[in-house]
Amino acid sequence: MTNQQSILPFLACPETGGPLVQEGNELKNEYGTAYKIEGGIPRLLTPSKTEEEEKVRQKMQAFYETVTFPGYDGIDSPSVLMDKAKKSGFGRWLDEAISPMATVMEVGCGTGQMTNFLGLVSTRKLIGVDQSIPSLTLGEKFRSQFELKNVSFVQGNIFALPVKPNSVDVLICSGVLHHTPDPYGGYKELLKRVKPGGYIVIGLYNTYARIPLGMRKCVFRCTGNVFRKLDAHMRRKDVDQSKKEIWFADQYRNPHESWHSVDETLKWFDDTGVEFVSGVPDIGGMAKSETPQVQKLFAAHPRGTPAQHIAKQLGWMFTIGREGGLFVLTGRKK
Repeated sequence: MTNQQSILPFLACPETGGPLVQEGNELKNEYGTAYKIEGGIPRLLTPSKTEEEEKVRQKMQAFYETVTFPGYDGIDSPSVLMDKAKKSGFGRWLDEAISPMATVMEVGCGTGQMTNFLGLVSTRKLIGVDQSIPSLTLGEKFRSQFELKNVSFVQGNIFALPVKPNSVDVLICSGVLHHTPDPYGGYKELLKRVKPGGYIVIGLYNTYARIPLGMRKCVFRCTGNVFRKLDAHMRRKDVDQSKKEIWFADQYRNPHESWHSVDETLKWFDDTGVEFVSGVPDIGGMAKSETPQVQKLFAAHPRGTPAQHIAKQLGWMFTIGREGGLFVLTGRKK
């Protein structure tokens, strides 16, 4: 069974929402409309439903087809990928939280490092979705080289997602929704694909923590990027120059982004029947038997109060603000 055949039960036509069947190197919907499979990647990308969404989508697709984020420089084996993911903390905690038997989808997977890492547990089913073929090609190359038969990559659009409703146990979308014209609308599209009782993991730029980067961006624009080492990532000794350039382009030259607060995102959860589970960094305190070094992402955490959230986010300006100001909330679909 090919990778495409193994994920057919999860895929849907992005235009009709109906089932797809494979015929040779194509997937066809119930009306015979064909979508090609090229380089092992089903090409299920279709335009967004509104002109505004499509305009931003095209702009972002063009950007990430030249900025393949993150790259695979120095990652030449599953063991190196595992070491890198586990050193990040979040990757290790996510791997520990997700069941070995889960079906997991990462939307906006980029080059697929997280998708491939989580797929090192061979009993899981992993689906990585992105709109950038250059990025997906890097992920598919790694998957194919190391024969990760439980991992598949698909080209698709968040606002016309080629995945059946209620089909995945865990959905991950980190660093993506804030690059769309309608982050809340995109979130609701993602949530439709999560099974009842499943988990959704959302990473967004934080309104407070992003302020230092916004100030640096102004300095760089005014000085022609002369003082790029004001960014802590650009001063790192453990990252090669090509990865630094990708980081800089993603953070400072991105054509579209929005910033979001903890309480705004919690309201998304409340309005869609999603129970708050955890935050990274935490937003209201740690779970029982948890430490800053070992976080349990799928264990129930204190939600905290709006006043606590403001205090936390102000503090993030001096912590996660150095690395882009991304925060993550995990919720459970009721």
